[in-house]
Amino acid sequence: MIFFCSLVFIPFYLQTIIYLFGQAQGQFKVLYNTQSIQSFKKTNPLSPNQIQNLNLVEQIKKYSVDSLDYLPTDNFSKIVNQFQAPSLWVVTASEAFSLKPYYWYFPIVGRVNYKGFFDKIKAQAEALELQKLGYDTELSAVSAWSTLGWFSDPVLSNTLKYEKGQFCNLLFHELFHATYYAPSSVNFNENIASFIAHKATIQFLKEDTVSLDVYLTNYNDNLKLEYFMLEQAKALKMFYKLTTTQKNKIQLKQQYFSKIAEKLMQIQIKNKRRLKEKTKALLKSKNAYFIGFEQYHGLQDSLEIVFNKNYKGQLKKLVQHLKLNGINY
Repeated sequence: MIFFCSLVFIPFYLQTIIYLFGQAQGQFKVLYNTQSIQSFKKTNPLSPNQIQNLNLVEQIKKYSVDSLDYLPTDNFSKIVNQFQAPSLWVVTASEAFSLKPYYWYFPIVGRVNYKGFFDKIKAQAEALELQKLGYDTELSAVSAWSTLGWFSDPVLSNTLKYEKGQFCNLLFHELFHATYYAPSSVNFNENIASFIAHKATIQFLKEDTVSLDVYLTNYNDNLKLEYFMLEQAKALKMFYKLTTTQKNKIQLKQQYFSKIAEKLMQIQIKNKRRLKEKTKALLKSKNAYFIGFEQYHGLQDSLEIVFNKNYKGQLKKLVQHLKLNGINY
């Protein structure tokens, strides 16, 4: 029996080892091509906004340690020039008639509902295999990632085009992952990092009212989209319960998503182009498109309640509690 189980699991572990080896190669390739921020400034034509963001990096890192009690890290001490091309792609998947994500299992991080690739062709192949198994899939480029302190994560040059508040939020988010990460709790990890990064960005920009106003305007637009998608996710779960035995459920699903897309295009935000992009992605990825919204935003309201009740709105206390006690609510 033990021998049989070994034969069954060997291919699984071998596949995981091959994948992790490929990821290690990709990570080392990124690290090999990094350079100091000062060197990057001297050797590249940069816009005032890009220079401003580069100058912010050390300020954000210092603030995260001194004012928020993040763990000190060597992250973002260097930069990698992406030459406007993505460095990492992520695949997510969901069951076709249920908003249940597909999970992968890895050492240390445990169970996660996404899989990253430094090679786009491999990411596309993974998505295609899942589609053949009947899953809805989404393939997207990512703007940053955290190695949880195992490596010194660099700034990615593509993020320098972000407006000030967005850039601050990104760094606060990824730096928090190096401070706290609960294995097999991906939704909590991403939600709490998003929650803290938003609060930290507001605190950090409080003296820069112009940048803060721009950030909050964009944030409120994002909030409208997030609430819409989360409400649609709830409705979609009910829809699948009601149509689970229907013979024409594929057609019904297609019609339902067309209705969601119509509603999405009617949301009132300033950047209408974003609505077109998101509608296109929604119709292509279907159920898988909702996985990311729940992963990053599904717990925000409950976190706000706990934050105000237990920590009296003090961000540093929340960070300290998580470092000492982890998830206990």
